[in-house]
Amino acid sequence: MIKKILSTHYYWIAISAILIIGRISLLCSLYFFKNPFGGPVVENVNKFLWHSIYVESGVVMALMTCFILASFWIRGKGLTVLKAFIVILGSLYVITSGIDDEVQRWMFQKFTPSFISVYLTAFADTSIVLDVFSGDAFHFILTIVLCTLFSALLAIVTVKADFRQIMQRPLKKNQLMVFAISFLLAVVGCTSFWWFNPLPRRQVRIKPVFYSFVSEFISTLDARHAPENYREGVIALGGNPDAEYPFWKNAENETQSLENFKLKSLDEKPDIILFTIESLRGWTSDMRIGSSCKTFPHLCKLALEGLYFPNTHSVGAPSIEGLLGIMEGILSHPYVVFLNNYPTTRMRSLPEILRDAGYHTEVLMGTDPRFANEEVWFKQWFDYVEFIDNSNDVTLANRFIEHYKERPEGKPLFYHWMSRSMHVPFKLPKDMGPTPDDPAVAYMRAAVYMDSALGIIMNAVENGPRANNTLFVLTGDHSFPTGKQAHLAEKLGKINDGHSWISLLFKGPNIKPQLATQQVSQADIASSILGYLNLDVSNHFMGIDLLSERDSLSTKKLPSVFSFEYGDMGMWVDSMTYYLSPIQGNNQAVALKTYLEPAWDTTQLVDGFVQAAPTEISAEELEAKTKTMRAVANAWKYLIYKNKLRPPK
Repeated sequence: MIKKILSTHYYWIAISAILIIGRISLLCSLYFFKNPFGGPVVENVNKFLWHSIYVESGVVMALMTCFILASFWIRGKGLTVLKAFIVILGSLYVITSGIDDEVQRWMFQKFTPSFISVYLTAFADTSIVLDVFSGDAFHFILTIVLCTLFSALLAIVTVKADFRQIMQRPLKKNQLMVFAISFLLAVVGCTSFWWFNPLPRRQVRIKPVFYSFVSEFISTLDARHAPENYREGVIALGGNPDAEYPFWKNAENETQSLENFKLKSLDEKPDIILFTIESLRGWTSDMRIGSSCKTFPHLCKLALEGLYFPNTHSVGAPSIEGLLGIMEGILSHPYVVFLNNYPTTRMRSLPEILRDAGYHTEVLMGTDPRFANEEVWFKQWFDYVEFIDNSNDVTLANRFIEHYKERPEGKPLFYHWMSRSMHVPFKLPKDMGPTPDDPAVAYMRAAVYMDSALGIIMNAVENGPRANNTLFVLTGDHSFPTGKQAHLAEKLGKINDGHSWISLLFKGPNIKPQLATQQVSQADIASSILGYLNLDVSNHFMGIDLLSERDSLSTKKLPSVFSFEYGDMGMWVDSMTYYLSPIQGNNQAVALKTYLEPAWDTTQLVDGFVQAAPTEISAEELEAKTKTMRAVANAWKYLIYKNKLRPPK
């Protein structure tokens, strides 16, 4: 039987079976094992597994069809080259599928060119890579074993196969029949993505790697022309659709404004300390909850003494997208990672403006900036960049104190402190004991540790000479889903509250304690700081000045908030939440009622909140909101592609 497989058309059946069984094995390990945070990858396996098997089998048969067709024409030494191609492409299919599965399990994303551009240098930070690996070593090893096993089987069978016998000339009937059957199965399987009970949110998850690569490329091509709903989208974003650069605000008196600011005494120019907290869950850090205030006393102090926005959303995820919202004051790209896919976009960041105003700017972090390809941006934004390898939040806090004491004389300081300890898998220094197996307990422990680091920094500033002249700003880079929230992507998309809900607060001179329950965005930070400093400078910031609006916040209606992540989007309007997944297509958005007050199970600070509340909405209103969301995504994608944020200098 083995001899027959290695010397007849049964070879094609054998390697097809190897690849299909290999992929099914990987899919079973994806869907039947819990995600690293304790919950299921999807709520109902049957709604995903069989659809995945059909389309993935189609991809395998498409590969076989190409190989068989090539074998009809290739002769002599070319057969050896064909063997190499079969082994390489077949193994590449298995390996990239395994990577795609792990990316879905850990990051709720797909393995795409955009993902690669972000994490191409991830192994530069070996500590965080090892931490992530150790967080679910069994499943990582299982995926590696399965990929290696089926790639090796493919190689062994192909190397031992006698291609001269398999590809006899002239062609025989059974050879043509194998080709015809392979072609038919390829067509049926590959198109099952569209004809076998197609649901847009399911299609996003079961999409084979090849499909993900192609769809991202097509999305880029689509951005070349202005969409029909461009005007509607720009207006919804708060821009001027009649201007060539809809969000550019030109300040004719910028030079004078900057010079006037520089001439002020140091006492008139506040230091700005920006805390960006890794994976800050807005519901866990909600300081309106008594137990949260007791658990995180320093975060609570900032919230109670400042202007506090508990209902804040990141512009997207991963961290590099959150940084985009904070530093550049704009939204993330609807489909790809903005800073990595459009690095030549003309922009003007908040720290660059502050530098022009005479500030000394620094950033301190515990995660290697090369991990998510952020290093080039930090060097552009800040005067001084420091990364402490394998550090924790307390180490970073103590290092801040050293920097704070060594600051340049006579200059106000803009200091960006980025926490590290709350990065999955929530690992703390060895003297704190082993990481708890329960992800909720591990997260809480890391959050308490982070809060202690905040206390170190706050005490140093409050006991220093600039105690009464410092603006504290605190927010998260993005949120992070719990085990109970992880499977919600199949219903709500990748940018639901579990990914986007963070906190935002401002505490400083002339800021009265105030709680504002409106839904706001990370992108509001840059505009708010400029307004606070009364700097009249040209910028493209898309957010609003929350600090100038603080006296009327209790009655003021704020603009809609938008977030994007790899083809999905969220929109928050007043007390409503809307999710559109995917953006492309004809499906309607999902509408939910936002918890503006803590009405969820607050006895569980981590797992008590799962999603916003179900609500009723008319079909007409939902259709209108869906239309607006697609207009926003299309217009924003087009403006990015056309580089229309800032005019050339």
